Amino acid sequence: MNNKKSIIIEHYIEKVKDLNIPDYQVLDWESQDAQETRFKALLEHFDIRKSVLLDVGCGLGNLAEYIDKQNIELYYIGVDIIQEMVDRAKQKVFKNITPQFMTLDFFKTSDIEDDFDYIYSSGIFNLNLGNNEEFLSNAVKNFLIAARKGVCFNLLDISCKEKYGDKYYYYKKDEIFKMVCDTVKDLDLKCKIKISDEYLSNDFSVFIDFLKD
Repeated sequence: MNNKKSIIIEHYIEKVKDLNIPDYQVLDWESQDAQETRFKALLEHFDIRKSVLLDVGCGLGNLAEYIDKQNIELYYIGVDIIQEMVDRAKQKVFKNITPQFMTLDFFKTSDIEDDFDYIYSSGIFNLNLGNNEEFLSNAVKNFLIAARKGVCFNLLDISCKEKYGDKYYYYKKDEIFKMVCDTVKDLDLKCKIKISDEYLSNDFSVFIDFLKD
């Protein structure tokens, strides 16, 4: 993970230090609208009101800002491995929620427990890290262990590889669906799995709902 961590920090560090760059450009999104479209997909699928939401790779706290604008009452925790990201997120002003931001490598923590209702991650699997498939598979397992109600993450679709180039990594929906199904089975969980790709042409979200016994 140390090599992946170095790649991630090197990619973002200079941009995050430049306060003249809009948040969405710091985080490599095409526009603020595109970024918020992903957030909207999350809120339309899960009822996160009065829940505990963990945002893994929270960046500059943009999901927390979006939730704050929607006036949704919940307990939000955002973690990121880049200290400068977290520092900027902490400087933002919120009216309706009191988010907690921490510099933390979620995948380095031990004894993961189901302390969160929902876990969300946007964009952390996009950079080409050399072993993205393994990283994603392990991450999904960790997410499922730590969540009580649901998990959501988004990925770049293989169809946009020519558009964005080799700096990023791209995924096939059918392969991701199978991987998630296998992971759920290995953990002996009862879940409903949905892949949503209608909100953007270059992106898809994976929703995992825990089913009640």
